[in-house]
Amino acid sequence: MNKKFYFLAGYSRSGNTLLSSILNQNKNIVATANSPLVQIAYSINEMYNSIWIKNFPEKKGVDNLLKKLFTNYYEHLNAEVIFDRAGWGTPLNLTLLTNKIIEKPKFLLLVRPLIEVLASLVKIHRPKNVYDFVYLEAMHPEKGKVYWDWLSTKTIITQYKKDYLLIKYDDLIKEPKNKIKEIYDFFELKPFKHSFSNLKQLSINNVIYDDSVFNSNSLHLVKKNINKQEYAVEDYLPESIIKEYKEWDYF
Repeated sequence: MNKKFYFLAGYSRSGNTLLSSILNQNKNIVATANSPLVQIAYSINEMYNSIWIKNFPEKKGVDNLLKKLFTNYYEHLNAEVIFDRAGWGTPLNLTLLTNKIIEKPKFLLLVRPLIEVLASLVKIHRPKNVYDFVYLEAMHPEKGKVYWDWLSTKTIITQYKKDYLLIKYDDLIKEPKNKIKEIYDFFELKPFKHSFSNLKQLSINNVIYDDSVFNSNSLHLVKKNINKQEYAVEDYLPESIIKEYKEWDYF
């Protein structure tokens, strides 16, 4: 089966797991959990600089690995369309993707205000020190998952500037049927009637998230019915953090 590969590359805590659960009702589509492929691609790409390649500079084999990365990795999935979820839009990853793997990738970006993303994570993890959690973990430029999501999304919007569909979290929650139609239209998918109630947890080939590795039981929890849990970000973030990261939004 010839598969088509697209990329889910927006913010964490913006409805990615919910959306994937809905899309995966269609047996012709698999929207993945957080994917390790971006790290695998990076590691393969590093082989160009290895002593073995320098000693005998035949690079075609490494080219082949990257070109067939998605086809081989997702060979076991019986679906026509794969949405791989990862930070493919960071400058290095985007260059690698477009130069070595897929020439003209298309992206689906789910976003919400950054302060809501951070407040949501603080609400779940309940860190002892919110400042350390935000600055040394979530938004750390070298290891912060939220920072890399932000950079990935920003790069796609401000530099790639093409072939992306942006959907805001609030809009997905308020009008899921319309937003699913937008996705189907943008990616030219065959029509399918989705259900928006009695939703199931994200499962791919009977594999589900194990959030205990992050000391959580709700990080990727999908509620049966679509609704937004309302709370004030001020209850979870100090004013200085709200003021700083409120200025980072660009959509």
